[in-house]
Amino acid sequence: MNWWENYPWRMVQTNLRETDMEDMDAEAYASRLKKFGATVVMINAAGIIASYETKLPYQTKSAFLHGDSLRDMIDACHRLGLRVIARTDFSKVRYPLYEQHPDWAVRTNEGEIINYNGDVHVCPNSDYQQKYEFEILKEVLTDFPFDGVFCNMSGFLVVDYSGKYYGPCHCENCRRKFKEMFGMEIPDTDDFHAPGYMKYQAFKNAVTKEHRKKIIETVRSIRPDIAINGEDYIRTESNTEMGRKQWVYSASMNSRLTAGLSGEKPADNACVDFIGFRYRDVSISPHQVSLRLWQDLANTGSLSLYIMGDLSNHRDVSALKAAEKPFAFQAAHEDIFAKQKSLAKTVLVRSLPPQFPAPEYEGWVRLLTESHIPFDEVKTADLKSLEDLAGKNLLILGENRMLTPDLSAIADAFVRQGGTLLAVGLTGLMGGGGKPLEKPLLSCLGIEKVQAIHTDSMSAMFMQTKADENSFPESADTPYLAPGKTIVEVKAEKGTETYLSLVGEHPFGPPERCYYTDSDVIGAPGVVIKPFGEGKGIYLSFCPGKMFSEEGYTNTLTYVQDVLFSLAGAESLSENMSPMAEVTVKKTKRGILLQLVNTSGFFGNTFYPPVPMQNVELTLPKDFLQAAGYAGEEELSGEAFNGGRLQIEKQEEGGVHIILDKLLDYEAILIEERKK
Repeated sequence: MNWWENYPWRMVQTNLRETDMEDMDAEAYASRLKKFGATVVMINAAGIIASYETKLPYQTKSAFLHGDSLRDMIDACHRLGLRVIARTDFSKVRYPLYEQHPDWAVRTNEGEIINYNGDVHVCPNSDYQQKYEFEILKEVLTDFPFDGVFCNMSGFLVVDYSGKYYGPCHCENCRRKFKEMFGMEIPDTDDFHAPGYMKYQAFKNAVTKEHRKKIIETVRSIRPDIAINGEDYIRTESNTEMGRKQWVYSASMNSRLTAGLSGEKPADNACVDFIGFRYRDVSISPHQVSLRLWQDLANTGSLSLYIMGDLSNHRDVSALKAAEKPFAFQAAHEDIFAKQKSLAKTVLVRSLPPQFPAPEYEGWVRLLTESHIPFDEVKTADLKSLEDLAGKNLLILGENRMLTPDLSAIADAFVRQGGTLLAVGLTGLMGGGGKPLEKPLLSCLGIEKVQAIHTDSMSAMFMQTKADENSFPESADTPYLAPGKTIVEVKAEKGTETYLSLVGEHPFGPPERCYYTDSDVIGAPGVVIKPFGEGKGIYLSFCPGKMFSEEGYTNTLTYVQDVLFSLAGAESLSENMSPMAEVTVKKTKRGILLQLVNTSGFFGNTFYPPVPMQNVELTLPKDFLQAAGYAGEEELSGEAFNGGRLQIEKQEEGGVHIILDKLLDYEAILIEERKK
C-alpha cells in the first residue's frame, strides 16, 4: 500500500521566501509543524528559484542558502514522522536566464514577453518545459528523499499576478505546432465565439495532457512511492482575492469535486490564509479559516492550510490560531475519519473548469446544501462509466450545454436502470460551434422540439395551474415563479407529465398597467417529466441555479425544493435545521459519520463567529442505513465528538431520528451498530 492511502492528511504548505533560508533552523521548523498537528508539509524546492545547491544551469539558485539546508529540513521532518512534498514552479524563469534563452518565453500576439518583477513567463511548448523541467525534477527527486511532488501553475497562463490579461501565447513554438495540427493561426483572445477557439482549446488540452503524462512517467521512473499531485493526491485552493465575491461554500465544493465519486485519493483543498496576491502578509478572517477547514474535514476527512513563510516568522497569527482546533480535532479522532465513502445518493455534475464563472452550478450547490440533501460533485471528465454512479439515484446536470455523446449515453443508461435525471435550461441543447439543437442529446428528457430560446427575458414567468397544486406544496402561497433571463420554450413529447405554464412578456410599469391577459399566456411548460425505462428524466426549462446564485430569493428555493422532494424523490436529512448548516453523511471504518458545519457566521461579505444552534433535529432514512451495510436488526448507538449531546431513536419505518442539543461551529456524529 502506498503511504498516502488512508493516511491522516493534515497538510501545512509553507511557501518559503528566499530570505527564509538565510537563517533556517531545520529542527525548529519541523518541531513547530509537529506541534501544530501537521502530518504532511510542502516545502519550496525547485523551478523559478532552487532552494538547494543545484548543478543545473536551467534554474536560478537562491542567494540566501546560509541556514540549514533543504536536506536538513527534510531529514528533520522525517525524524518526526512528517511526510514532505516538494513544491516546484516551472511557469517562469528569472530574467537573466530568459536572456540566455529568449525562445522559452510566452509571447503576446504583438510578440511581447510577460516580465513580472524580473520573472518571465515561459511557454508550455518551450524547451524549458518540454525538456529541461524534467532534468530539474530528476535532480531534485533523486538527490532529496521527498515523499511527494507538486508542480505549481502548470499550463497556459494568460494573466500575471496583478490580474493583467495578455491573451493566448503566440510564440513560434505554439504558432508552429497549432498550424501543424489545425492549419490555422492562434486566436488573438480567449473568446469561445472567436473563429478556431474550440480548436485552440483542444490544442491546449492535448499539450497539457501530454506534458502531464511525461511528468508522471519521469517521477515514477525515479521512485514509485513519490506521491504526484493530480495522480495520487488532488490539490486545490480555497482562496480569496481583492474584488472577488466571497463564496461561503468554497471549501465544501472544492473538496467534493477533488474527492470525486470514489473518494479514494487524498483531497488536499488548501485553505489560503492571506488576502489575495497583494496582501500576502495579512490573514483573512480567522472564522473564515476555521469554516473552510471544518468544510474540508466534513467532505473529505482531510485538512490543509497554506501560509507564506515559516510557522515561526508568520507574524499575523490569527489564521494559525483559528486552524489549531480543526487540526487538533482530526488528530484526536483519526479513527472516525478513516476509509471514508460517501453515502450521498445525489450527484451534481460540473462542466466548466474552475477558472470559469459557473453561477448555475454554484446555485445548485446552495440549493442542495441549504435543503440538507447530501450530494457528491463530479467533473464531466471524471464521469466515465455507468459504474461510477453505483448507489446513486439522482443525477443533476447544472446546465451542461454541450454534452458529449459518451456522457449522454451514461446519463440515459442511468435513468433507464431506475435513476432520476434533472436537467435545466440549455443542457444538451447546444451542438458544435455553439449552435442550438432542435432536440437534446439526452433521450430521457421528453422534449419533442425546442420552439424558442430566450436569454434576456424581462417579465416572463411561470404560473401554477390547478393541476399543479398538489405537486408544489412548499410554493402554495406563491403561485408564480420568477425564472430569470433564460427560458427555453419546448414542446413536450406525448406520454410526458408537464407542470407550470409560461406567461410571456407583459407590462411591468407603470403600476397601473402591471398585469397580463389571456393572450400573454404562452402555456409552454416549466417542468417536463418523462418516464424512461425504470427511471425518469426531469427537465426544467429555466435556470434556477443562476437565479438563486445571483438573486437569492426564496421563491426560487421553494420551487426547486418542490421539484426535488415531490417530483424527483430526493430526501432531506432535516426539515427544521437552519439552512445555514451543512450536513454530510459518510460510511467510515467505525460506522456512519454525520458531520454538521455551522455557516451562520457569514454575513454580507464578512465571516464572523457562527451563531450557536439549539436542538438540531436530523433524520437518517432507512436506505442510508442499508447503504452502509446496517441490517436494521441491531441496536444503534450515537456519539457526538465536539461537545454536543445526542438523543437517538429508531423510527418505525427503520430510519433513525437524532436530536443534537447544540451545534457550535462543527459537530461529528458517529452512528454505530451495537451488537445484542
